[in-house]
Amino acid sequence: MDFGSKEEEKAMKYYILSLLIKQAHSDKYFSTTERKYLNYAAQSLQVSAQEVEMIRFDPEKYLIKPPKVEHHRITVLYYLLFMTKADGVVDKQEENLLHVVGFQMGFRDEMIERLLNLLKTYLNDELPPESMLEEIKPYLN
Repeated sequence: MDFGSKEEEKAMKYYILSLLIKQAHSDKYFSTTERKYLNYAAQSLQVSAQEVEMIRFDPEKYLIKPPKVEHHRITVLYYLLFMTKADGVVDKQEENLLHVVGFQMGFRDEMIERLLNLLKTYLNDELPPESMLEEIKPYLN
């Protein structure tokens, strides 16, 4: 992924992982499937296990301004949506964090609601990638 300079790239990767950690802990329980998804995300972002542990220790430390580029913001949202789905339960705290992050990213609340409804529809099934894109398309700039 190309999030800009080396420093911006690292900050964005840490930011994404910090959001995933916050989402996983929002219900006060860090499930095995959430752990697996966090590890998968870290590998896909090329962040080491040691770095993930550092972020887990203090996720608030890695908050940054949302990216200016729309597809970068959508990437952050996708990671967060898949973490929300990871344990097969979407609770109110997870929904709230999605709405807060969505607002910070400049996404309309209606879009976040539509994506949450889609997640709930496919909670225990594989989410077709094109279905998410169909929900997002009407809101793209």
